Amino acid sequence: MTVPARIESQISHLTPIMAAIAATNPHDADVRALSIDPSRSVALLAPAGSGKTTQLLYRLLACLTVVERPEEILAITFTNKAAGEIVERVTAALALAASGVEPALPHEKPLYMLARLVLERDALMGWNLALNPARLRIMTFDAYCAQIAGKMPIMSGLGGGRTSDDPRYVYRTAILETLGSVNDESISSELREALESVLGFARNQFELLVPMFTQLLMKRDQWVGEILNINADELSECLSEIVDAEVTAAIQVLAKHGFDTCWDIFSDASGVHDVHSWATYGRVDSTPDGRDFARHAATALLKADNVVRSKVDARNGFPAKEALTSRMNGFLKPLNGDPEISAALITLRDMPDTEYPAESAKMMGHLTLILRYLMANLMLAFDGSATVDFPEVAQRAILSLGAGVEIGDALLDEDRVCHLLVDEAQDTSPGQYKLLYCLVQAWEQDDSRSIFMCGDPQQSIYLFRGATVGQFIETEKQGSFGPKKMEVYHLRVNFRSSPAIVEWNNKIYSELFAGSSFVPSVPFRSNPGLVTVEALQNPMAEGVRVVSLIQDAFKADPNQSVAILVRARSHLKYILPALKQAGIQVSGTDIDPIAESDPVAEVVAMIKALWHQADRTSWLALLRSAFVGLSWEDTLAVSRGHNVIPAALRLPEVTTSLTQDGQARILRLTEALDGLEKSSRGDELAWKARALWMGLGGMSTVDQTELGDVKTVFKLLGTHTATGDLDSPQEFFSALANLYASPKAGVVQVMTLHKAKGLEFGTVIIPSLQKNGGRDDTPLFHWRRLNGRFFLAPNMGGEDAMSPESRLFNYLGSRVKADHHDELERLGYVGTTRPITNLHLLACKDIDDEDKGSSNSLLGAMKRVLASEFVGVDDSAEQVEDRGGVPSKARLDANHTVQTPADCFIPAATNEAMPTENELHDELKEGEGNDHRAKVEGIVYHRFVEIIAKDGLVNWSVGKLRGKGQAVAALMRREGYPIKDIPAGRDRVLRLLTTTLESEKGRWILSAHDQSGQEVQVSGYRNGRWVHRYLDRTFVADGAYWIPDWKTAECPEGMDVDTFLQMIASRYRPKMEEYRSAVIDAGIQLPVKPCLYLPAVDRFLEL
Repeated sequence: MTVPARIESQISHLTPIMAAIAATNPHDADVRALSIDPSRSVALLAPAGSGKTTQLLYRLLACLTVVERPEEILAITFTNKAAGEIVERVTAALALAASGVEPALPHEKPLYMLARLVLERDALMGWNLALNPARLRIMTFDAYCAQIAGKMPIMSGLGGGRTSDDPRYVYRTAILETLGSVNDESISSELREALESVLGFARNQFELLVPMFTQLLMKRDQWVGEILNINADELSECLSEIVDAEVTAAIQVLAKHGFDTCWDIFSDASGVHDVHSWATYGRVDSTPDGRDFARHAATALLKADNVVRSKVDARNGFPAKEALTSRMNGFLKPLNGDPEISAALITLRDMPDTEYPAESAKMMGHLTLILRYLMANLMLAFDGSATVDFPEVAQRAILSLGAGVEIGDALLDEDRVCHLLVDEAQDTSPGQYKLLYCLVQAWEQDDSRSIFMCGDPQQSIYLFRGATVGQFIETEKQGSFGPKKMEVYHLRVNFRSSPAIVEWNNKIYSELFAGSSFVPSVPFRSNPGLVTVEALQNPMAEGVRVVSLIQDAFKADPNQSVAILVRARSHLKYILPALKQAGIQVSGTDIDPIAESDPVAEVVAMIKALWHQADRTSWLALLRSAFVGLSWEDTLAVSRGHNVIPAALRLPEVTTSLTQDGQARILRLTEALDGLEKSSRGDELAWKARALWMGLGGMSTVDQTELGDVKTVFKLLGTHTATGDLDSPQEFFSALANLYASPKAGVVQVMTLHKAKGLEFGTVIIPSLQKNGGRDDTPLFHWRRLNGRFFLAPNMGGEDAMSPESRLFNYLGSRVKADHHDELERLGYVGTTRPITNLHLLACKDIDDEDKGSSNSLLGAMKRVLASEFVGVDDSAEQVEDRGGVPSKARLDANHTVQTPADCFIPAATNEAMPTENELHDELKEGEGNDHRAKVEGIVYHRFVEIIAKDGLVNWSVGKLRGKGQAVAALMRREGYPIKDIPAGRDRVLRLLTTTLESEKGRWILSAHDQSGQEVQVSGYRNGRWVHRYLDRTFVADGAYWIPDWKTAECPEGMDVDTFLQMIASRYRPKMEEYRSAVIDAGIQLPVKPCLYLPAVDRFLEL
């Protein structure tokens, strides 16, 4: 960009601030200043370490200085963490401005100046952002889509249910329903034929197709609107344009190198050797015969490694000592494997025909029909499970907003948005981009609204999630989005890394990203730094070298952060043991599956055992767990006693064969199991599992981090046991498999390259460059945009590799693989731009082997720029001794007992019989009436008085309470209070709370008392049934045990207050007497005094 002569804005109060920003550095401060201006729509290209989040913060604050309401600004991020960070930084900036202490450093002053302006605007407009930061609409795409769709539940179809983080089970249900319909005699013949064709491709194995269709459903926003309306004629037009252009270019390359001579040799050979009979046409041109000749010639000239041959022999149809052979070798030798020639020959060999193949068109029709039914079954599966996935929420949000000439009702509501800010724009999916377009479709170029998109195309690494960087690149090239012209700015200064790292990255990626929007960075720091690229002989040597690098890093700076970044956990196989052996503590982020943690594995085994009595493996694992602690020998004895382990535990001949320690442990376990069976909640798997684990002392076997993981498992179990038992075992264990253990405290961070995006570390080590990522399964079809048009090529299975159908599939597949290869290069960029001081790249390879590294490895993606960078390292590695035998196991003592907390409330014992599950309902449950508004107001009021009592009355004032209007309204919305009535309902709740805080009796109830509690549960077995009671508040005062209850009812119009109080007392006296009896049954010896407080009339009733 040409440096502008003046830095100014149409918004005059921002011009001094922009001028202050422009003075901070000579390289890109001008565009930093211009990009915060709300009168401009901006696409900001911000490379790694350039302070993109700071620019977003400045822009947000600048927008706040011009809007009427904070809700007119919408900032969209990709993670909750990013959204939270921006909110925190806004809050911190406002707090600093409120302090009135102006920073001394020049680069800190613009933020202070902006925040001061925001505070002035806040005071003028009465926003009160300090107490209501929720008015800042900073949210993820998923949260925004859910909000939009939720506003219009009928139009969007999102009237209920939850958004599933792992919808694969729902996908599976829809897929199996679709494929299984092949056995349904009522389906159409067209659908049957389509299903049989696809099942034939998978050799009639449903399970081979499930993951393929699952991947399709996860990315359906990329194809669902296109594939259902596609036809072969349009694809042929597209194909013809592409083939003609690429073949012409290849022919020109070969003509430049004199390949007409080569074609003549082949033509002459066709009359001598039958193997060259295909060459009678004798030339390469755009006719079908010419292209067929080119295809055969290219196949003959290319070696297996796709490099042009340097000579031919009898194996290639050119016998020794023949003139034709000498002519051909004389032509080939000077070519010397020229890459340009090889690429041109590959194009001629692999290029598909200009016509879309008939068999491919037929299979495309089959797939289209199946996908229509699959989408219908997916909607039914969503309804049946009361869940949706994120792509569906996004699609329904788009439906609510409307598109084109139709303006959705949700858009009318969202029309308040005047300034749209999008973070990480390079990671948007087609559906998300369409949502943004729908949001701004009615805007105009000259209105006062603005769009701000910031991102870095070189950091787009979420192709597997459906992100398509091409959309942001197209916006950058066109300089517009929707109706708005966009000013495109590039940031250049890198505030993160040392000059050595910045310059190395500039050198590597200027070559790797040649032809893209990559702009070399300018280092801001001046600290020393180091980049090494090392080749090691084997993985064990690599592990030793990683240890050495970490030790050197901490020797140089003990306080720095160190990270090991990998593509997959399997790449740490030899590194983690080496770190452990060296005594280096490691903290892994999304590295270790939660179920592989020992304490969690024991809990999962216990859950499986309780769920299925005949699960021998899980029962034996439970016996060996730390909280049961049976020895290996005793466990073996139990396993031989009976096929069903719970039965074996009860057999006298089994228990007598155990050691004395084993007998004590089995007795402790069986007593706990018997207690569960007798419990009134013994049929609730989630409660039973938690109770058994705690009762056996599980809490004593874990540290705080492990306890968090165990709680996560119990919480997940609770969501999958709504009926008491597992609703869907497969879904629960699938969800469990996708959870990761909480990172433990460690001096070295270990995480995937994807997780490291947005982070920085003092030293970064990226090992195992030569290792591949995940396996790539061949899909049912490839899809991609070619020349701006959606294109599809089905997989025809066992077709010949040179058939028109296979060439089409492989051609489009090569384009898709090229996209993945490009993303792998970008993943390397993300990794090498994380360090501040030191960067170390490691690969297991021979120093001279420049071909090492497959296309699916970082080394393979970057070897053309890294080949000359490698240096050899000779680190000796000793094999870690692997000792066999049964591992010893930490365990609790056999006589371990669990102590009940001193403040635990224990109901009085009863002589009544244990009730059945149908007797667990509270028969005396209070009727809630039909006034939903009044019920919600009561719920919200109760929630706030509970919070006030817990926080302490001294921490709450009427002034603080009045600042909680937004929170009150949010709670009311959550409880389903009618939106249009929320202002009046909110005011009534605040009035009731204010009365309570100003009332002598209200304050007395909320004050600190002896033995006070909130939502105290008491249970009693009365009249043949269990009765469970939740008391709003209890405390001891004036020698009595008080049970106050809050009642928010209003005195009816025309009724005097005394009559109203008599009516309330009469209505609630039976319930309060029941409370009194339950408390007395629970063992309370003091006089019990039930009472009511009615804030609507500020009266206190002692019953």
